[in-house]
Amino acid sequence: MLNSTNTASKDCQQTHGNHCALDEILAKPKTLEQTGVPTRVLESLLIKHLSQATDLDIVTLIDKLGLPGNLIEQLLQKLKAEALTEVRTDGRFHTGMRYGLTQKGMIMAQHELQRDGYLGPVPITIDSYKKLVCEQSSKRETITPERMKQGLSDLILSEEVISQVGPALNSGRAIFIYGLPGTGKTYISRRLVRLFESNVYIPYAVCIGNQVIQVFDPIIHTPINTRLQRSLHLNEGHDNRLVLCRRPEVVVGGELTAEMLEVTVDPTFRINRAPLQMKANNGIFLIDDLGRQKVSVDAILNRWIIPLEEGIDYLSLPSGEHFDIPFEQVLVFSSNIHPAKLADDAFLRRIGYKISFGPITQDDYCYLWHSECEKHGLTTAPEGLDFVIGHLHQVNNIPLLPCYPRDLVAMCSNQISFFQHPPQINHQLIEVVWRCYFVDHDQAGGNHGEG
Repeated sequence: MLNSTNTASKDCQQTHGNHCALDEILAKPKTLEQTGVPTRVLESLLIKHLSQATDLDIVTLIDKLGLPGNLIEQLLQKLKAEALTEVRTDGRFHTGMRYGLTQKGMIMAQHELQRDGYLGPVPITIDSYKKLVCEQSSKRETITPERMKQGLSDLILSEEVISQVGPALNSGRAIFIYGLPGTGKTYISRRLVRLFESNVYIPYAVCIGNQVIQVFDPIIHTPINTRLQRSLHLNEGHDNRLVLCRRPEVVVGGELTAEMLEVTVDPTFRINRAPLQMKANNGIFLIDDLGRQKVSVDAILNRWIIPLEEGIDYLSLPSGEHFDIPFEQVLVFSSNIHPAKLADDAFLRRIGYKISFGPITQDDYCYLWHSECEKHGLTTAPEGLDFVIGHLHQVNNIPLLPCYPRDLVAMCSNQISFFQHPPQINHQLIEVVWRCYFVDHDQAGGNHGEG
């Protein structure tokens, strides 16, 4: 793997340097050769699709394979000559020509499904994937303070945070967000992807030799009117092996394992599945709650040294074949632990942006409190907030974190609903809820707000 050339990096440089038009990458293939995919893979996919039904017409096969009809007809004719497919008819003149598998073809299909269970549109080549990813880099967009305020209008952000997060997103470099639990690190991190206005094309799958890796994940990738985009005409629409989606956002927390960052084989369906960072390309990859994973922090951080340094990620197939892909995503780490306690200076230098999230101002706290009250249809008794901030927070040395108004008001609403009290938060109710919400850290030998 270490002997591989930096082809992903070169492709990105060539793509940006030559201003390769996205339209050229998205164009439908006009010949089987232009798909770039080995004939064996094309024939295997066609046979597998035919095995899932008694017979299928050309229009249905176009939808399933994502190839123009004339190319599918060429494949069908070749398979027919090899006695693997045959024309089916039910005697109705108004129905189109339908194709099914012969007995020989069905045996071949079962063999192919045992070898490779992928059953979707025809993949694109790894070279086409590299060019596509580089052409759609988020670095081609510019985030401005105005766009940040509009895109995150439902959040309270200090000018300091805006001045740090915005340039970090524009740089494309990794971001390390840290601070006390409840400061909104995850809440804000999961909304960063909405700041990018452009959409991206995601391939259903990528082909490396005769091996297919499934990339599109319906849990991660959100298609945009894909059915409306498809066209049966060769010169209309984009390559149907690609699907237009919002920029992806991949979020993992304590469940992250080293295996998730490598190509894996689904043992049930016998499908090669892309690693999380490949699915996150052209979007944001958030590793939340860093330090709580089963795998060591060192192992997680060391995994990103080469991608962050070179913009390339080196991967290998279960069969042992090595390949590389562009690392074109904003990698975000979020943790309650200070970065200096998790990583050495060499790694922190590669991240570039370390952004601290802390308590909010008293004015912002009051704004959030009243907003939550309005959401629940409640009011607060006169001087109620002075009591919360001055008597409860300050006396108990608990910082003003943005999570507290949301949680405390919601719990007050629960109490009011249960006891059928008037919809007003008073001092007595606040004290009851406060005792339910906060743990006595003095008895536990700790302090409030420690990560």
